[in-house]
Amino acid sequence: MAPRRSGEAATVHTGIRDVEIQVGGDVGKGQKWPGGPYRPAERGAIITIGGATLWWVDTHEGAWPVLVGGIALMVITVALMRVLIPRTRPSLAVRMMFVRNMLRPKHVITSNGDDHGLTVDESFDPAQQVEGNLVFTRGGVYAEYLLDGRAVTMQSFNVHDEAAKLTQSLGRQLPSGAQIRGLLVAEDKNAIMRAMVGPHTDNKAWIKQCRAWEPTIAAPSKAITSGYTGPVRARFWLSIPVDSGTSGRTTLGQGKRVLDWISGRDKDSDTSIHHYRTVARNIVGSLPNQFHIRPASPAQIQWYYRHRAGLGVIHEPLPTAGAGPNSLTSADFPQMALDEGDNAGRPWWRPKVHPLVRVYDPNNPKAPNSYQTFLTVEHFPEMGIWFPRASYLHGLLNVQTDATIEWTQHYDVRTPEEAKAVNYRYTKNIKDQIDQRGDRGREDDELPKKLKSTRAYTRKLSNPAERELDHTTIIAVGAATPASLDDAVKQIRQELETVGIVVRRRRGAQLQLWKAFHTGSENSCPIDEFRNPVTAHEWSLFLPLISGRVGNVKGSPLAVDQTTMRPSVILHDPEGCARRNNNTGLAIVGDPGGGKTHRAKLSALELIYRGGRVVVFEPDTIAEWRTALRSVPGVLFIDPTLAEWCFDPLVIFPSNVAARVAAAHILPWIGLPANHIQAKRYRRLLRPENRELLGINSHRELMSYLRAQPGADEDELLLRLESAEEDFPGLFDDSLPAYHPQDGAATVYLTGNLALPDSSDEYDQLSGPQRAGMAVYGLLIELEQKFMFGRRHIFDAMIFEECAELLAYRATARIAHLITRRGRKHATGIWFITQDYRDLAHMGDKFVTQKWIFRVQDPELAYLTLKWARIDPEMYPELVDTLSQDTSPGNTREDDLVETDADGTVHVTEASAVDPERRGEGFMVDELGRVARVQFFGAPTDNLARDFDSTPMQGAA
Repeated sequence: MAPRRSGEAATVHTGIRDVEIQVGGDVGKGQKWPGGPYRPAERGAIITIGGATLWWVDTHEGAWPVLVGGIALMVITVALMRVLIPRTRPSLAVRMMFVRNMLRPKHVITSNGDDHGLTVDESFDPAQQVEGNLVFTRGGVYAEYLLDGRAVTMQSFNVHDEAAKLTQSLGRQLPSGAQIRGLLVAEDKNAIMRAMVGPHTDNKAWIKQCRAWEPTIAAPSKAITSGYTGPVRARFWLSIPVDSGTSGRTTLGQGKRVLDWISGRDKDSDTSIHHYRTVARNIVGSLPNQFHIRPASPAQIQWYYRHRAGLGVIHEPLPTAGAGPNSLTSADFPQMALDEGDNAGRPWWRPKVHPLVRVYDPNNPKAPNSYQTFLTVEHFPEMGIWFPRASYLHGLLNVQTDATIEWTQHYDVRTPEEAKAVNYRYTKNIKDQIDQRGDRGREDDELPKKLKSTRAYTRKLSNPAERELDHTTIIAVGAATPASLDDAVKQIRQELETVGIVVRRRRGAQLQLWKAFHTGSENSCPIDEFRNPVTAHEWSLFLPLISGRVGNVKGSPLAVDQTTMRPSVILHDPEGCARRNNNTGLAIVGDPGGGKTHRAKLSALELIYRGGRVVVFEPDTIAEWRTALRSVPGVLFIDPTLAEWCFDPLVIFPSNVAARVAAAHILPWIGLPANHIQAKRYRRLLRPENRELLGINSHRELMSYLRAQPGADEDELLLRLESAEEDFPGLFDDSLPAYHPQDGAATVYLTGNLALPDSSDEYDQLSGPQRAGMAVYGLLIELEQKFMFGRRHIFDAMIFEECAELLAYRATARIAHLITRRGRKHATGIWFITQDYRDLAHMGDKFVTQKWIFRVQDPELAYLTLKWARIDPEMYPELVDTLSQDTSPGNTREDDLVETDADGTVHVTEASAVDPERRGEGFMVDELGRVARVQFFGAPTDNLARDFDSTPMQGAA
């Protein structure tokens, strides 16, 4: 099923300003030059060869052989030019430069150190000076910023549309000459560990648990076994020129720079720095706040230069804001050398023509070489790419490679009037070329298409608020070996060609294109040769700024993000959810055996380690949670059907609420509706003043009081209570120790013997034991809820396995719904574990924001489950197949897989079982509604994994 088309096509006006000037096709009155029309290079060849031939003939006798040879050479040369010289950008002059660099490759070094016998090229130098986020370079003064993308992954069309509007606003306010770069940054594993520990620095049990996660944090994805295996995250970098005014590098702004140069203005004086900061502040102040634009620190700017030098081989995390010095000089940056085509040590007459550049540290021979290549984005499909599936730059994260892939976009920004003036000139040129090319031009529809496209583009500039972004997009790839580089380029091409986007990798151009990513040097590389005009609105439909951040910035390791091929660690902070004023409900949904309970056990255990408390309702008698929590001292495991604890509401609840709670649960159990005369009598007897007067402190004392009254044998209330006591004697035994929630670090209720009904059972038709089970179930839940709501300084969570039983009973469904609505205010969470999300409908699940979805094999249920999670299956039809067929699928091998690890341990994976590297796959929705395709982490140690495993007959396997 194809995705539903909800938006418009994202288009780029490729080539409308790539018009080659040809003359001689039609010189008037139906006449044309022989062989015309001619391109500039062809005209140059004709003039050069023809002029030399005519001069020879004119100055020498009997030169007719030279004349014939000259004419033949001229014809052959023009013919070869028409075959060999492309008719599109880049220009012939730039192509000649690329050829020269390919045949005589450069090997250059920056000037901030010894030259090591290499050619010094200052255009590759680091910043001369850094003051705060201001960068002073030979190419100008820039302000550097970090910015965040918008979370739109797997979201509704409206979310994409809102993100596009914000991106459009950003594009309209950018100054000319600005650059946005998409970087792939290694996450700081130590920072992740610190975020996990959080404020619990004195909690030895939690710190020990965090240390057990270190191998997982170092390599979170089981699918990545080569190259860099650590977590990474896409980040965005904004460079703004501030030495040309708030409009940037416009004609007026460039004139201002020239005047400053003529007047000898000191760029790094206090007055100039204050002026530049004011310009930067005004520019950033006009950009949308939703992108959270913040200044880059000098340490981050220094990191960026090292990152460019070691792309694909050095994986350093981005320094935190505030770390490092306040200013830098060029001496604070590392020196680097760049070798076009990796030709160092080869004879000059036999160069390699590989389209790459080797970047290395000339002062450290042991440092790894970074092999880098650059792809120019040169063609977009004429009909565009349908929004919201047009985010091709974000799609680069889906390329499966060991290499690092990044991108940059450079913008020349024009007002509608300026853009229309440019279009008018090109429209005039196109019309003239149609005439000049004569019959050849009329046979070729290239020029009419460009004329039509230019006019259509001009109409789109009618809004005075619109802006033209004449932009160049360049993709950078860095790897440890040329082979990895080539493989990555192949996959990038395959990824982009599926949507009709063409990229090119040019020999001899790599050293020059490296400058596009180097602040201050971008104007000395041929970025103008690859520009494509687009309105800010059209540019926004490509959504270049997409955030992949899901989950929390602290808490337990929950999952690895598999939305793209770039793994990042997702943390879960349930106790902080209430502190952040977000809903605390969580639904864990999926087929049996998908890993729901395993993940819930792990999250519950770690919550206890951090000082929280959990109450688990296990709808079985095998007590699998007993094994899961056996490492925690003081956990209470209670089977309510066994006479171990007293749960009489008159005993365990405070006197001011005991009667109400008892009436809410005991009266339905004994079959008395609220308006029955005996129900009213029951409530009157249990009023606090009557209980004190009559000495009624438990139901057993109530029955003793009733038996002492005249006509006790016919007392309907007494008969009903005695019948209930027969169904559930332990409830009325006040000689047992009273249960108090505060007595245990956690409580697990084994409710398998309660004979709880399901949602299809009619209450009036329930047996006595079933009513008793519901009453006890409700009492336990209300007891725990009131205790949790009564202490707001500690986070508590109720966990319901097979929550259909909870929600089948109106009283317990009401309590559960209350927690989903008000748990935030009382530091209380509720986790529902179920195989079918529709079980939650009896309660109302509108406030259960967090969702963990495991394997759902039934396609219809998978469709409905995604829709329930607010993932539109009409917009993302492929996700239905992903959830039902490719989420922790069983293997299709015909024999068991037997493997031996490095320690000599034998591991057996049965045929048809889920392979270990595929366990725990699913989707998640975090507390903010952000969605990700994930693989939930299992237990970090083998001992915990065995404690959590509920698979039967392990020995038989």
